[in-house]
Amino acid sequence: MSSENQENRINRVASSKASSNKTDRHKPFRCRHCSKRFEFQSLRKEHEKKHEDPELKCAVCSARFRLKGNLKKHFRQHFLGNEFTKAWKAFINGDISANGTSTGPTSSRVNTRADLKNLRNNREAELSSTGPKPKRIKANPTLESNSKTTKCCDFTDLRYGTSNRFCMAAECRIPPGAKYMCPKTEVDDEIQNYCLECFKDARLDLNEWEVKENTNPKSEEVDECGICKNLFHRVCALNIRTKSSFICQNCSPRGISNMTKKVGTVNGDECAEFMNKKLNEFIVANNKIKTRQIPVTVISFTEMKEVPTSEMCPKLYANQFVVKYSDTVKCVYRAIYAYLRIDEIDVPFFSMFVSEFPSHAGQSWFTINYLDTVPYFKSKGIRRGAMHGKIMLTYIDYMKSIGYENAHIWSNPPKPGDDFIFNVHPIDQRFLGQNELNDWYIRIFQKGKEDGNIQSFKTFKEKMGENAFKNFVDIPIFPDSLWSNVMKETSMENTDKRTFKKKLEVQYKKHTENNFWIKLNEPTGTQPTIPTLHPHPIMGDHEKFMDFCAEMNLEFSTLRRAKFSAVSLNKLINDANCFELFF
Repeated sequence: MSSENQENRINRVASSKASSNKTDRHKPFRCRHCSKRFEFQSLRKEHEKKHEDPELKCAVCSARFRLKGNLKKHFRQHFLGNEFTKAWKAFINGDISANGTSTGPTSSRVNTRADLKNLRNNREAELSSTGPKPKRIKANPTLESNSKTTKCCDFTDLRYGTSNRFCMAAECRIPPGAKYMCPKTEVDDEIQNYCLECFKDARLDLNEWEVKENTNPKSEEVDECGICKNLFHRVCALNIRTKSSFICQNCSPRGISNMTKKVGTVNGDECAEFMNKKLNEFIVANNKIKTRQIPVTVISFTEMKEVPTSEMCPKLYANQFVVKYSDTVKCVYRAIYAYLRIDEIDVPFFSMFVSEFPSHAGQSWFTINYLDTVPYFKSKGIRRGAMHGKIMLTYIDYMKSIGYENAHIWSNPPKPGDDFIFNVHPIDQRFLGQNELNDWYIRIFQKGKEDGNIQSFKTFKEKMGENAFKNFVDIPIFPDSLWSNVMKETSMENTDKRTFKKKLEVQYKKHTENNFWIKLNEPTGTQPTIPTLHPHPIMGDHEKFMDFCAEMNLEFSTLRRAKFSAVSLNKLINDANCFELFF
């Protein structure tokens, strides 16, 4: 990946489209060992401790690796044929010692360069027996230098897109294609980008800065069919295979049908099964679709997270929050994706990341951390916004059914060009403003009351009017949430408790109408418990998912690219050997 594309990934900010738990959508502090970024230096310092752990070490040749997938890929070179599976399993179970001796299964270890060369030759022979080896054509956006043109489409400029960058001087954006200023040398691992207008007022030394353009230099790859020799864009051909020969659909019709087009039932998650049933009943009832058809599929991934209370509260009053929440806060972190089947391909159009707290200061809570959509849901009789709201209400219905009582949602609208879950939105996608988004939430919550799932919903202003929060400690906070970040930032700016309280009252006025406190109806389930977890190293992690899509240029800017991204992600979900290589 080029340095410019890598910088695009680093500048990407984790925000929420319709509801987010980030007060500052800027993360200027980068880990000195990896690309992960943080809002505060203290959080970066805590994260960097993880890099002090010993590196992964090959038991055969003592080569060191930071990622397990890379170690496994390297480990395969030391064993011939089917011996690799046995040897790797023995290595994971600790049966192979550090000096390469085996106390478990017998293995054919490779000890010479000649053996390794023969092993590679044998693999090439196996590949050639399955079909002709594809010829990789260097991508050329204009295709002027290629003697042949692609057979799949007439597009000539197929450069990948990029997202907004964030200007340091003000709440403004550097849109795709715009020029901006950045320092020639990075200072203290901080990203300092200025739009041209803000740079004029910054009074900085021009000699220490340079002009760049917010573009992505990557273009779609072009592959040559091993039989007919015609050229095809990888995106058009839905070709995600990297180790086998590329054969176009005309020469091998089953080649395309063998791709992972449908996401299917991934892990048997109860929440996903509940939402699948409810949403498809809703679609059938409104569109008269036969019940055997399943136009929408929901999948969900979950993992446990544990956060020290001191990391989510102001340092000035850490002791009071520890008394309220204990030393650590545990939650179930859930990723939800909704797919629509388009041209026999399951394409994601809605995603939501949530946190579920079975017991939080004596009550059960859940928060919606990130919510994002792309405009690919189409169904006669159901408007897109109504479908998005139905998905949210169905999730609330599920949470009520398993015993949850409360929810908190921050209405934080995005700006066009911002990416929050899906990588690169369509340029013509419409985004709601603050008032429009507030009204949308109110309509959704009102519908939830009519359906019997929501007992009441109130803004922060209404809660303060009821004297529900007698002091700031009474305000429920959650890891990386609105009020957690507001209090931490206010505490960092003020070391005096009296000043802290005055500054916090100013923040109260800024957030009177943009966050909602929801009380669910009497739960039909028992006391909430930790569910059966179904983790995924990429799809279940918000930042890793965004980084993966950006690095692999999996875009949702057009339906054509969204289909290719869907096939790639479906492969990632269903093929463990595929995603293990990335982590």
